[in-house]
Amino acid sequence: MKYSIFKNMNYVYSESFKKYPKVKLYLLVNFFTELLVPFLTIVITTILVYTLTNDIDISQYLLIFIGIILITYLIETLRFWSNNRYTFENTFTRLSTFNIRLAEHQLKTDYINVESKDRRNVISKAYEAITSNYYGIEMMLRQTPLLMINFVGIIIYGVLIALYVPVVLLVLLFMTYVNYLLTRRANKYLSEMSKQLNDEYREKYYLSKDSTNPNYGKDIRIYNIGKWFDQLFVQLTKSRRVITQGIEKKFLLANTSNTIFLFVRDFAAYTLLLGLVVNKTIDLTTFTFFIGIVTGFTMWLNGFTGALNEIRTSNIKVNDYRACIDVENAYNKKGEVKLSDVEFPLSIEFENVTYSYPGSSLPTIENLSFKINSKEKVALVGNNGAGKTTIIKLLCGLYKPDSGVIKVGGYDIKDFNIAEYMSLLSVVFQDSEPFSFTIEKNITCKNEEEVDNKRMWEAIEQAGLKEKTLSLEHKEKTYITQIFDPSGIRLSGGETQKMMLARSIYKNAPILILDEPTAALDPIAEEEMYLKYKELVKDSTSIFISHRLSSTKFCDRILLLEHGKIIEEGTHEELIRLKGEYKNIFEIQAQYYREGDQCEAN
Repeated sequence: MKYSIFKNMNYVYSESFKKYPKVKLYLLVNFFTELLVPFLTIVITTILVYTLTNDIDISQYLLIFIGIILITYLIETLRFWSNNRYTFENTFTRLSTFNIRLAEHQLKTDYINVESKDRRNVISKAYEAITSNYYGIEMMLRQTPLLMINFVGIIIYGVLIALYVPVVLLVLLFMTYVNYLLTRRANKYLSEMSKQLNDEYREKYYLSKDSTNPNYGKDIRIYNIGKWFDQLFVQLTKSRRVITQGIEKKFLLANTSNTIFLFVRDFAAYTLLLGLVVNKTIDLTTFTFFIGIVTGFTMWLNGFTGALNEIRTSNIKVNDYRACIDVENAYNKKGEVKLSDVEFPLSIEFENVTYSYPGSSLPTIENLSFKINSKEKVALVGNNGAGKTTIIKLLCGLYKPDSGVIKVGGYDIKDFNIAEYMSLLSVVFQDSEPFSFTIEKNITCKNEEEVDNKRMWEAIEQAGLKEKTLSLEHKEKTYITQIFDPSGIRLSGGETQKMMLARSIYKNAPILILDEPTAALDPIAEEEMYLKYKELVKDSTSIFISHRLSSTKFCDRILLLEHGKIIEEGTHEELIRLKGEYKNIFEIQAQYYREGDQCEAN
C-alpha cells in the first residue's frame, strides 16, 4: 500500500512524539526563531539605512540598534540550540524507535514474511530507509519543519511584496512552478530507478558480508577467490555510478533553472524597485526593506521547494519502510485454542495439504494426508526435493498451506496463538547455525538467571557434548566465535549439531522434530545418537528425517516421499519385504558401506 506524503509525515512524527515528547518544544522554538532571525536582520539593515539617509544622529537610535542586535543574537542562539537538539533527536529516533521497530518486526513476523527473495528485497528497502541522516525517515523528519517554516515565510513576505511590487511576486511564483515541474520530473525518474539502486545496494551488502565472513575465509584464500570479490565490487560501484549519473543529470536541469531564475528575479526586483525610487514613490529606506523582503521571499520559496522535493524523495523510502512493517501475518497472534485445552501426548495430522513456494508453478506437496499418533516415532525419508523439510516447516507454522488442514492434538494449528503453539515443538533443522553467544545461551535460549543448570548439563551429556564442554576454559560460559569475546571458539560441524540437539533436549517439548541434525556425524555415531533419542523421546511424538535409511530402523513407522507424495509406508522390515523403492535405496546405501569396508580391508 502506498501512503501519501501527509500520511507519512503524520506517521513519522506520531512515532517520534510517542517516545520523545520534548521534540515538540524544540520544534516550536525552532519554528519561531527561524522566522524571526532573517526578518530582524532586514530590520537592522533598514534602520541603519534610515539613519544614514535622513541626516539623523545615529546616537539617538544607538540603544534601539544595540537592543535589536542583542535580541537577534539571543534568538539566533535559541535557533541554533533548538535546531541542534532537534537534529540530534531525529538521529536518535531513527536509530532507536524506527530501527528497533523494524528489528522487532523481523523477529516477530511470520517466517514466510522474511524468507522469500521478494520479501528479502522488501526488507532490504526498509533498512535503506533508516541507514542515513540524509535519507528516508530522518530526512522526512528534518525537512517537514522546514517545509512549514518556509511556507509561513512565503505567506508573510508574499503579502508584503504584493503591496508594492506584485509583478515581482508573479515572476517569482512562475519561476517556482517551472522549477517544481522540473524537480518532479527528476523525482519521478529517481522513483523509477529505485529498484535498480536497491538491487545494487543489496548485492553490495551481501558481497561485503560474504567477503568478511570467517566461514568463507579459508576458501577465499586457498582458491584465490579474493580477486572475484574485487572485480564484483568494482563492477557494482561502476553500475551504481551509471545509475546515479542519470539521476544527477535530471536534478542538474532543475538546479540550473533555479540559478537562472535567481538572476531573473534580481533583475526584475531591482529594476522595478529602482524605478519606484527614481519616481520618488518610495525612499531608499523602503527600497532597502523591500530588497530584503524580495531576497527573503526567494529564500523561503527556494527553501519550500527544496524541502518539498526532499520530502517527495524521502516519501518513497518511508513507503518502502511501511510496506515492510505493515505486512500482514498469516498466522494467529491471539488464538482461540489455549494450551490448557490440549490433551497430551499430541497427535499430528495432515488433511489434503497443498503448498507451493512463492513464484513456483508446481506445488511442492499436493493433497498430502497422513496421521502420526501420540507418542509415535515416524521417519520421513526420500530424495532431495521430495518435500520432507517443507512438511516440517508447515507443521512448525513457518509456512501456511495453500489448502488443507494441519492438526495437532486434534486442533487446527491456525487456531492457536502461533507463539504459544511453537512452545509445543523442539526442532533441529539441518541448516541450524549457532548464535555468537555462550554455549549456555545457545542451548537454553534463556537469560543466565532463568537457566536450569541441572537440566542443561543433562541435555549436554545426552547430546554427547559434555566432554568437549568440560575441556574448555570457560566451560558452558564459552562464547561461540570471537564476535563478543576474544576467547570465543568455533565448534566443528558435528559438535555444532550436538549443541543443537542439546537445545532440543533442554526445551523438552511434547513434539520433537529432527531434520537431518546428524548429517555431520559418521554413520555409526549417527545411529548411536538416534538410539539414544529413542529412549529420550519415548513419551514424545517424534519426527525424524535422515538420508541414511539405516538410522530410521528404530522408528515405529517410515514414510517414503517422492515429489510431495507418500509412495511407501510401514516399518523398516515391512518396507524391505515390500521390495519397492525403499528397499532399492537401502541396498544402494548399504553397498557403499560394504565397498568401503572392502577397500579398508585391501
